[in-house]
Amino acid sequence: VDAEPLVPGRLLSSAAPGSAAHNLVNVSISRARGKLIIVDDTGYFQRHEPDGLIAGLLHEASAAGRAAVWTSGS
Repeated sequence: VDAEPLVPGRLLSSAAPGSAAHNLVNVSISRARGKLIIVDDTGYFQRHEPDGLIAGLLHEASAAGRAAVWTSGS
């Protein structure tokens, strides 16, 4: 899990095809069968790597499906 206040881990460590991040994302998406539910801190990924793999994935997933936004204190 990558989240504040920890330093970015594997998902942000490399954007190159074949990297650990690409492989982890590929496995997680390819294993989904009926539906895919993503729980994330979008702001974290946008702050640390706005043009990265995960930020792009989250943008595409939000555009393709239904997105519900929850903030602490809601």
